[in-house]
Amino acid sequence: MNSAAWREAQLPSTNGHGTARGVARVYTALAAGGAIDGVRIVDADALSAATVEQSSGEDLILHRPARFGTGFQLTQPERPLGPNPRSFGHFGAGGSLGFCDPDTGVAFGYVMNEMGPRWQNPRNKALVDAVYASL
Repeated sequence: MNSAAWREAQLPSTNGHGTARGVARVYTALAAGGAIDGVRIVDADALSAATVEQSSGEDLILHRPARFGTGFQLTQPERPLGPNPRSFGHFGAGGSLGFCDPDTGVAFGYVMNEMGPRWQNPRNKALVDAVYASL
């Protein structure tokens, strides 16, 4: 994952790269109804589908609970994306996380320069908790 070949590959389901600011900016648009700075990046119907549960249950590969809308992970007790049920986003390798909470307008991006625990990462959980405590 740390090789130039990996970063240059085009594997949409697995190797997206971005800064925390870039990830948060995408989720800022999603939290605001799908547009930012006058540019619509997703229409209302697609955005609505992102928050409606499409699948839920045991991930047969990772052997842990999973919950998805269209294209995004949904908040769940084992991996909360803040306190609100309409939050959605995606966890990434090593503890990275991007999500938004349309109810509060929160957009969140976290990346790191060192891999950490992948499931129930204490670093991203502490940061999410701190964001909501500051509201």
